[in-house]
Amino acid sequence: MYIEFRTIHATWLQRREEEQRNAAVVEASAAEVETPVAFVPQDLPAVHTTIDFPSSIFQHLEPISVVQVAESTSTTFVDAHDPIVSSPTLNISTTFVDIRDPAVSSPTLSISTVSDLTPTELGDDIGEDSGERITTRHETFYFQDGNVEILCGDTLFRVHSTVISFASSKLRDILSQQALLHAPMPEGCARITLTDSAEDFAVLLKMIYTPGFPARNKIPEFATFASLLRMATKHGFSDVREGLVEDLKGAYPTKWEDFETARVLGEDVFGLPRPHPNAVLKLFLEQRIKFALPFAAYRAGLGGSSALASDEPGTVLPRLTLASIVDGIGKMRRVGIVTAHIVVYNRDMEVCSESTCTLNVDIDRTKQRMKALNKIFNIMIGRDEGDLLSAPSLGDTVCADCAKRLETTHLNWRKRLFSVGLPGLLGWGGWEGT
Repeated sequence: MYIEFRTIHATWLQRREEEQRNAAVVEASAAEVETPVAFVPQDLPAVHTTIDFPSSIFQHLEPISVVQVAESTSTTFVDAHDPIVSSPTLNISTTFVDIRDPAVSSPTLSISTVSDLTPTELGDDIGEDSGERITTRHETFYFQDGNVEILCGDTLFRVHSTVISFASSKLRDILSQQALLHAPMPEGCARITLTDSAEDFAVLLKMIYTPGFPARNKIPEFATFASLLRMATKHGFSDVREGLVEDLKGAYPTKWEDFETARVLGEDVFGLPRPHPNAVLKLFLEQRIKFALPFAAYRAGLGGSSALASDEPGTVLPRLTLASIVDGIGKMRRVGIVTAHIVVYNRDMEVCSESTCTLNVDIDRTKQRMKALNKIFNIMIGRDEGDLLSAPSLGDTVCADCAKRLETTHLNWRKRLFSVGLPGLLGWGGWEGT
């Protein structure tokens, strides 16, 4: 194919020179026609095209056969022997025409300069079209001497595989030699992509690289605590998880005695900023901190329906959990109302002989007595609001003897409510005894 095409082209050039010498009239537009540049189609693909030689080299020569070959590839034709072409990188765009057309005396060749070429033609990468992911190096855990990159979201970490692998067996599997061998290397070292959030993984690296973190018997703020708990559970730091869970027990009691002696309860244990009770409960559900679930659910229910149904990020509870808490808190309040009614109106609140007590009234002044009893009742039930497990503050509503009698009765009810009522909040039973 190559030899045939070269022969045809050379014969055509020779015949054209003879016609020019014998031509009597030179058309005025002949000067505008560029002198054809001989070219060698060295880069044409090996497509077998058969050309039958006619009696005249121009007869029945269908240019479409050549055009089809040329258009099937983006090949640039360069004549290495042409003195006009000084560099093999120069781009020559060829226009194929029908050489049988009498209006055209020769093929037209257009030579482009380097300045005319687009970045794509020069082979340069275009950033906006490259499709590469834009990443940000972590300001702390990107070590220049690290030998492995870990990508979490859009945040890039660069760490030492030996240090990370030594920390846990699960991380050792992630950074195994086989995994690093087949990992991409966009910046000169292996890159592993994880599904962990950048915030969680940064806390994990702080735990690995920082001795004494996290401190025992000291609960960090909630965001850090949540990241530690998730990472310790996922990546096999069982001792860290056990320590975190143990530190929670004081704030999320399972026994009434622990509840009475606790210095801080619920989400207050995380300090400031104080987390939303829903966020704490959701974390305990996801990480299966079972012992803390009843009290965490109770704390979430104390905020009322608007807080419980929060749609803020990280606070949305599963539908069944939400429904069980609403139902459980409602049952607790109804039981509290019944108990307070029995204590105040039916049994314990007898007429007091103390002159300063609001219950010391004459038998003919029942309206005044009823007003005092209603006030005590509202205090005991918290007006359907507030902490059902806290002791009522009667203040100077009644005398000391009456207050003691009320508080003793209310205390027994709260003990029973705590031990039986709280597990029932999440549908675990216990309300039957109540």
